[in-house]
Amino acid sequence: MKRKEIHRTRHMKILAGILLIASLAHGQTFYSNVLLNNNPYHSARANALGGTALAEWGHPSAITSNPAVALHMPGLRLALTGKGWHLRERRSFPVQDTFGDFLTDNDYVHNRYWISDAGFFAGYGQNTWSVLLGYTPVRNLNYIYEEEIRSATYDYNRDPLVGYHQVTFSGQINGLSVGAAWSPAAFQWLQMGVSATKLMGNRIERGLGVTVIDRPDDRLASDTTTYSLFDTDFQGGMDLRTGLVFNLTKRHTLQLAYTLAGEVEFENPGVIAYMDSSLMMPAYTVDRSIVKQTVQRPNTVSMGLRYIPENILKTELFAQADLTLWGGLENEYQGADTTTFSPDWEHCWAFRIGAEHVFSSGIPMRAGFSYTESPVRNELNRSEIHFGTGYQIETLVLDLNVSWYESIYHYNDLFPIEGEVRVARDKVREAGVRVMATLTYSL
Repeated sequence: MKRKEIHRTRHMKILAGILLIASLAHGQTFYSNVLLNNNPYHSARANALGGTALAEWGHPSAITSNPAVALHMPGLRLALTGKGWHLRERRSFPVQDTFGDFLTDNDYVHNRYWISDAGFFAGYGQNTWSVLLGYTPVRNLNYIYEEEIRSATYDYNRDPLVGYHQVTFSGQINGLSVGAAWSPAAFQWLQMGVSATKLMGNRIERGLGVTVIDRPDDRLASDTTTYSLFDTDFQGGMDLRTGLVFNLTKRHTLQLAYTLAGEVEFENPGVIAYMDSSLMMPAYTVDRSIVKQTVQRPNTVSMGLRYIPENILKTELFAQADLTLWGGLENEYQGADTTTFSPDWEHCWAFRIGAEHVFSSGIPMRAGFSYTESPVRNELNRSEIHFGTGYQIETLVLDLNVSWYESIYHYNDLFPIEGEVRVARDKVREAGVRVMATLTYSL
C-alpha cells in the first residue's frame, strides 16, 4: 500500500535571509490533542531568546510564564503578538529489493498547512508594582492528515481516486489571564507575582476514518465510509501561576516559577486516545459511546538566569530549565463504561538558552536554542533554533522572531490494510517554521 541606514539595512537583510532559510520546518502535531500541557504565550523577543521567561522583563506577556518579571513598566503598556506556522508532514515506508536490502524510503503521504493565532496583553505599573491582563492561545489543537487512495485497477483513468484516509483535529484552547507583581519595600532585591488563566475552548472538532468516493477498493482500509466528524464542547478549568525573581547583583538575576495546570473537560469527544501496545505510544480511535473526557494536565516548574556582561554595547545572556510533571497526566472517558488513559510517563526537562547583542545602531540581534524532552519517546525529543531582531520608534517597539525545527520518528501505518505485512514501521518526518511579531506601545 502507498500511503506524508547602513547598520539597519544590513541587519534587516540578515533577518530576511533567516526567514528564507528557515522556511523549511514545527512538528509532532499528531499529538496536539494528547499533550495538553501549559505553554506560555511569549512575546517575539522572548521566543527569539529560546523561550526564556526573564526575556519578558518589564513586559505584560510575562503573565503567562512568570508574572514577577513584569515590573519596571513606564505606566501603561499594551502589546499585540501574532504568530504563523507553516507545517509539513511526510510519511514513508522502506522499499527493499528481492534480497531484502534497503533501497529507499517511499513517501505515500505529504501534508502541508498553515496555522495562525494572536494574543493581546496589557499592563500598568511602576518599578515596584504592576497589574496585568492578557488574552492568548493556550493550546493549538490543529492537525491534518489526508491520504489519497488510488485504485489498483488501472482502467482508462490510469489510477483513479477512490477514497481518502483522514485524521482531522481543529480548534484552540484560549486563556483570559489576570495577574499582579510587586516588590516589597523592605526587600528590593525580591520580586513576586501571581496570575490566573481561565481556559476557554474555540471551535473544537475531531474527525477520523475512511471516505469511500465511489466503490470499495483493496487499497482502502474499509469498504464503506467510516469518517466521522465530531463537534466537541470544551469546559475549561483554570491555570494558576506564581513566580519569584531574585535580583542577586546588578548583573545577575534568578527567576523561579510554578504553574498549576487546571483540569479540563471535552463533551462529545468522539475521537479518543489509547495506548498502542505494539508501539507503547498513543494512538487514536473513534468511540461514539464516550460522552465526556476529563483531562488532568501536568504541572510545570521553571528556573532561569540572566547575566548582563560589562560590555560597552549592551549584551544579555539567558538560560532556563523547565520540568514538566508528566506523571500527573490522566484522561478519564465517561460513557457506558468509565475508562482511563494514564500513561504514567516520566517527568521531562526542557533546556533553553539565548543571547541578545545591541549594535551601535540600536538594532538588536537575538539568537536562542531550546531542547525539549518528549514524554512519549526519546526520538520525539525536539531541538529548536530561534532568531530575531527588533526596531524601536520612540515608545513603539516591533520585535520579530523566526523559529525552526525538524523531527523524525517511527510509527505504524494509521490505516492498515487487512492482510498487509510491513517489514518495518513507517518513518514520519515533521517540519515547519514559526514566524512571530510583537508590537508593544508604552503610554
